[in-house]
Amino acid sequence: MCSSDLRNPNRRFTYVEIKFFSMWWDEQDENMHENVRRLVREGRLEFINGGWSMHDEACTHYDDAMNNMLIGHEWLDATFGDIARPRVGWHIDPFGHSNANPRLFAEMGFDSWFFARIDVDDKEVRMAEKSMQWVWKPMSESLGDSVSIFTHTFPDHYHQPEEFRYDENNFGKDPVVTDKSLKTFNADAKCANLREYILDDATHFMSNRLAIPWGDDFFYSNAHLTFKNLDRTIEYCNSQWDDITLLMSTPSEYIDALMQIEDIEWPVRYDDMFPYADQKDDYWTGYFTSRADAKKQDRQTADRKSVV
Repeated sequence: MCSSDLRNPNRRFTYVEIKFFSMWWDEQDENMHENVRRLVREGRLEFINGGWSMHDEACTHYDDAMNNMLIGHEWLDATFGDIARPRVGWHIDPFGHSNANPRLFAEMGFDSWFFARIDVDDKEVRMAEKSMQWVWKPMSESLGDSVSIFTHTFPDHYHQPEEFRYDENNFGKDPVVTDKSLKTFNADAKCANLREYILDDATHFMSNRLAIPWGDDFFYSNAHLTFKNLDRTIEYCNSQWDDITLLMSTPSEYIDALMQIEDIEWPVRYDDMFPYADQKDDYWTGYFTSRADAKKQDRQTADRKSVV
């Protein structure tokens, strides 16, 4: 973390899986700890989900899911206190979604959750109907539909547009050059590509407030490079556009802005999202039943713990 990251109040970063963050945290000195606490206090570093990991929804026993979340949240509370308590769930990588999970997340105090993996046929319909966001009400005899959580699905998996991936270990695209005197000037072309991406994204949502994820697996190994180019992109595009405004945000800030819109009637969903296929005839259902003996032993162990 360099000094420019601390001085720039517009920059935002979101972290999810606490096990990995805790490993990094344990290697830092007290000065870095205080810098991180400052970013958390100011809302520039936001923890979402907050589980020790992102648990699977198809195979994981609900006891394990709750314990996974409990361990992560206890670490956050012990390290940062209430200011780091997550408001948003983040399950972008589990392969299919159970209606038990939104119920757990809602009862944990989350007001929304985000994910990316949605069945290809379901996504096709939702994108056409602009129903990529909805209120999920997991039904049960005891709760009826009193428990609900706002749900957001990303249409383009969980990464930024390919042209804007600058990390050397992940594609290493040309940086944004805003100086028109240079032969390498490319800001106009970059912004034109981003504008096309945004306008296409807007055709799949009911509001004009869009969330574009800016990362992926193993990205931000060179965070300074990514942030520097993102700063340039936002500043240059905003200077050229009068109908679109870009800004760095966090999931909770996005949800707060979205909930200010009063004239949208969000779709409602009750059921599971299984089976999951990410391409036509390319189902992930098989892994639900793989290693059957190991899963049986896990269930039996959990049941014995419950009895004790």
